Amino acid sequence: MALRIEALAPLIGSDVEDSYGRSLGTLVSIMSDINGEVRSVEVKIVDRGLETIPGDRIRLKDGKLVVIPDWKYEALKVIEALDRAYRRRRALETMTASDIPADVVEELKKSLSEEIKSLKVRAEEVKRMIKDRIAAIEDESVQVARAIVGIQVLYFSGEVGEKNYTHSINHLRKLREKLIEEKNDAKNTLDKLEKTVEAVTTPLQEPRRQEEKSKKQEERKHEQAATPQPITVKVEEA
Repeated sequence: MALRIEALAPLIGSDVEDSYGRSLGTLVSIMSDINGEVRSVEVKIVDRGLETIPGDRIRLKDGKLVVIPDWKYEALKVIEALDRAYRRRRALETMTASDIPADVVEELKKSLSEEIKSLKVRAEEVKRMIKDRIAAIEDESVQVARAIVGIQVLYFSGEVGEKNYTHSINHLRKLREKLIEEKNDAKNTLDKLEKTVEAVTTPLQEPRRQEEKSKKQEERKHEQAATPQPITVKVEEA
């Protein structure tokens, strides 16, 4: 659901954060339609210029404007669409046994299959986007680690005072924590996307066949248990 201008107007001039609590810049302008729904916002990125962010990628959290990373936004959209496609496919399988004409059901199945193919292509693109971001985070993490080692060397060698060292190391450690948080989130999102793609492309008949097979095996066990077993009597010679 799109945010409304009334909700964001009081936040103009305030800080904007990403999903992991990192400051992105300052909210300086809002674009909305005639109904008051926010279409995009303008954020001043730390004196580097303006960035236009679509309204779908912004949320309000604890009174602050939060921007969802583009890789996560795209992944969530694909996951939602794939999940809906999966549920519709299951519904069509159920409808096959009803009194609805088979050709109508088959036409719907064909249309849904085409949509699923398109979603799978988009899912692959989003997977690459997430993997690229994970690789970038790993590079940034190495850079932060080097900076931490560098400032520690300067501090323990007496070239940097304690106040300056503390100020620096706190910033670097916070940055490292946020990178780890985003990396974990990216990995979890990638895993969820892959599982969703697998679920929507797995034939639905297989679980039914397995269930029927298990049921038949159970029935055989009951039949065998109910069948009287011959009793063998051993007669010993006197």
